[in-house]
Amino acid sequence: MRRTLVSLALLSACYSPDYTTKPCVDNSGCPSGYFCSTAKLCTVGGSTASVDMAPDPRPTRVEVEVRPTGSFYMGTSATDGINDMPTHLVTNPMPYFLDEREVTVAEYRSCVMAQVCTAPVMGAYGNETPKWVCTYGVSGQDQHPVTCVTKDQADKFCKWMDRRLPTELEWEYAALGLAGSTNQRLVFPGTLGGNACWSMNGSCPVASFVKTYLGQIVSADKPGFYDLLGNAWEKTSSPFCTYPAESCPTETKLSVRGGSGWDTDLKFSKATARLGNTASEYYPNQGFRCARNSTP
Repeated sequence: MRRTLVSLALLSACYSPDYTTKPCVDNSGCPSGYFCSTAKLCTVGGSTASVDMAPDPRPTRVEVEVRPTGSFYMGTSATDGINDMPTHLVTNPMPYFLDEREVTVAEYRSCVMAQVCTAPVMGAYGNETPKWVCTYGVSGQDQHPVTCVTKDQADKFCKWMDRRLPTELEWEYAALGLAGSTNQRLVFPGTLGGNACWSMNGSCPVASFVKTYLGQIVSADKPGFYDLLGNAWEKTSSPFCTYPAESCPTETKLSVRGGSGWDTDLKFSKATARLGNTASEYYPNQGFRCARNSTP
């Protein structure tokens, strides 16, 4: 019995657990002698005090809480729909937060510099005339939405921000609220199509258009969202189901929302318009914003 106790004591003295794969948010989530790296993993070395004083590399992003009420109708009964027919009643999402703006090139670059995200594809895309150009790496476009990102790249950025991609239902509710299909088109200043960024052969800086909240225009000092229409299309985490189905386990495409489009065709400029892409697809007119759960 004594020999067994001595052996256990020796094993305990020699064993040193490796915490370098332990995920963390800040230094408080790591044991003594470790600090939380920018990759959000516990890392050996350095002074805990000095690391705690280091600035957080993550950008500050404004988010807006949405607390759905009443019944919500998704889709449209219009005949010029884009994968958004018919109108159908759905279960409201639980309360959530959604980013006020699309993720910008500068914000995404901070994630790349922190060695959490990978740089998206850069340069011209395809053979279109005029050329489609991915926004990352383009001079003067730091405040434009980052485009040409895959779903995995968008997921990594949102996770780094302690958030996630929104669901399709969350996105449409934020855009329309209880207005449903009676308010399919969010209002732009002047002519809708002529003011969509992509009609100008490229993206615009984020917050180029009016701010809206649940289908209504609000002043800049009120909670709301910019560019739910008119700038880049936005990736969601939801499968691209054929309406009115809310579940489609075998579907490999994911829903993309935002109704901006490359041209000025009004059918692409509706809050109900939707496209489907695989997780690995990326385009110069598609970006994203993040969301997170709120308390019920």
